Amino acid sequence: MEISKKRPEPRILLPADLTTAGKQYGITMLTGYYVENSNYFNITPADANIDQSRVEVVGCIVPVNIFAALQQKVELLDVKIDKNLTAAERFQAAVKNRKAAEATASRASRQEIEAKLATLLGNEDTAKEIADWWNREDRVVGYWENDALHIIQCKTFIEVKTEAYSLKLDVFSRNTGILESSIMLDKGALLIGCGSVGSLVAVELAKAGVGRFMLVDNDIFGYHNICRHQCGIYDVGRYKTDAVADRILQINPYAKVVKKNCMIQEVDRDEVIAFCGSSSIAIGGADNREGDLYACQLSVEAGMPFMSVGCWERAFAGEIFYCLPQGQPTYDDFLDAVGYVSGRVTQNRRFYTTEEDLAKVSFEPGISADVNFVTIIAIKMALDLLNRDNPEYTQRLIPHLTQYTLVCNTNNTDIGGEQAAIFTYPLQVTTSIIVPYKNKD
Repeated sequence: MEISKKRPEPRILLPADLTTAGKQYGITMLTGYYVENSNYFNITPADANIDQSRVEVVGCIVPVNIFAALQQKVELLDVKIDKNLTAAERFQAAVKNRKAAEATASRASRQEIEAKLATLLGNEDTAKEIADWWNREDRVVGYWENDALHIIQCKTFIEVKTEAYSLKLDVFSRNTGILESSIMLDKGALLIGCGSVGSLVAVELAKAGVGRFMLVDNDIFGYHNICRHQCGIYDVGRYKTDAVADRILQINPYAKVVKKNCMIQEVDRDEVIAFCGSSSIAIGGADNREGDLYACQLSVEAGMPFMSVGCWERAFAGEIFYCLPQGQPTYDDFLDAVGYVSGRVTQNRRFYTTEEDLAKVSFEPGISADVNFVTIIAIKMALDLLNRDNPEYTQRLIPHLTQYTLVCNTNNTDIGGEQAAIFTYPLQVTTSIIVPYKNKD
């Protein structure tokens, strides 16, 4: 037996500036989308970076009571209606009587409605468009009366419950007291690589309120990427930078996102340095250490921190390296210390493997949960670094971790091989590995 559910009353989310008395500046078209099963309208801010292919005009606000203008439509109804009701309420009472509503449709002249609207609004095209909405549940018309805004759902003539929001404040309201949006929106991130690591970093930094991103990656998103990436099936075939940029803008449509579909070495150095600065961070998640090394050099030049994040074979463990622009060993010092030779193909991969013949590796290593555990720790460190000069911010990890941190997902040698035995227990995070300066001799 199917259980019938009462249809939710219509609601609409409106940008706060549209709900302020005195904002009646003629006709305001409302752009957004309507969710049918929840009877919910979401009106997006006009000044935000919104993907226009995902929104449409779903209504308007007019400077006059358009329902009073259509009083003739009510008067044509053969229904007894309380004259003390408002115009909108009279419509609502009328349409509850189906026979009367059908009679109205045949007796009320559409041309008369359009003519009245055109006279009141002074715009024939808008009048024609609004007249087309009267039988559509997914359209609304609003009007001002006595400094109060009323929004009416066209087909039902029900007054819609209005909820005002401020995107810049509401999106990051849960961060208040931890990450202040007024500070974070000025922060920037240069992401070298937009794969499983880079996409998660981008999404989490966007949620933290970071307002500027430069995405660098020349790869195209494929089906094999879905199981570890923050993007999905509708992004297959797109550049990863474009797909990740969309994810950022869905979280913060005011963010500034610059996309570079190339390797970091091919991006104009002056453009990178101009975009970044001390309030930004560079995070390497590319497919090779050479890209990270180049990015670290740029970071020193731009005066910003640098971080490299990567996973080992099957993501049984991961490594995180960071350095400040001054006073610490750089990524070049780190490579000299760990002895990785960049010319060795197997160690040019972000997911490092002990197999010298990559053909022996029959699958791409690492499930999403393991990759994400390593990356989330790196993101926490990145937030500490971005707020290193903020006296109101309490650092969480940087004071307790060294420049080079290993993160263990499992110490089972069946998964990680002999290297897994270096860890004492699963989920271990090292806190004592020191990176020395490179021998200059």
